[in-house]
Amino acid sequence: MEKAFPVDEHPCTKYTFDCHSNNWEEHRSTLRLNREPFGEGGMRLVYRAREILEDGSEVDAVVKRIKPTSGLKPEVNYHEAMTQMVADSYAQEFNKACHQAGLPHRLAFLPVSVVKIHGYEEPLCLEPFLTGDYVKHSDNAGRRETEDETAAAFSYFTYILSGKLLVVCDIQGVGTFYTDPQIHTVHGEGFGAGNLGQEGIRRFLRTHRHNLLCEQLGLPSPDEGLSDEELAQKFQAKPGRFAKPRPAQ
Repeated sequence: MEKAFPVDEHPCTKYTFDCHSNNWEEHRSTLRLNREPFGEGGMRLVYRAREILEDGSEVDAVVKRIKPTSGLKPEVNYHEAMTQMVADSYAQEFNKACHQAGLPHRLAFLPVSVVKIHGYEEPLCLEPFLTGDYVKHSDNAGRRETEDETAAAFSYFTYILSGKLLVVCDIQGVGTFYTDPQIHTVHGEGFGAGNLGQEGIRRFLRTHRHNLLCEQLGLPSPDEGLSDEELAQKFQAKPGRFAKPRPAQ
């Protein structure tokens, strides 16, 4: 029988990835966790929780658990947490670039940690509970779900800032507070099963539309050097035509 989650307050160890030191920072924490999930996707179960801080205050949170039937090892939560923290480091650079250009655009990714409840060794993902209207702007396979300029410009910004070595995509969340991104890298390594490598980057570039915010940030057009025929093919292509979506969270 599958082991049930503990109820009430339980101590845990919290691991947060630091992009600057490239290390996992370890802290003690306490969680109050619901026994039953309130939501689920193809890969994960989602539980309401409250994190109790050292000063006694509490923060509404969610805990995400890999489904035992997904075929994935729970350790992929480390990849998910690292992906989100790396995405947020790019978000900070994006905000700086907007500030320097005199633009009001700002965004952030929710801080995500891996937690292990004492006596229950399965790693879980912990992040603040996000309230409001949830919108998915893009996926990790080239589909554009909205025409939101900030989300699109941010993804392209990560591609240029990284020296065309990666792109942060699968942009979704409430307002400009995002969660559950994916990262494609040229070598296809790291960042979990959602990293589709060079093919993922090509799919993103194929459907990216260079918008006003891209121009205001001084980002070079991805269409530079394309022939008239190639440009026509790009603009005739339907977003998602070549898409192969990652499993639902």
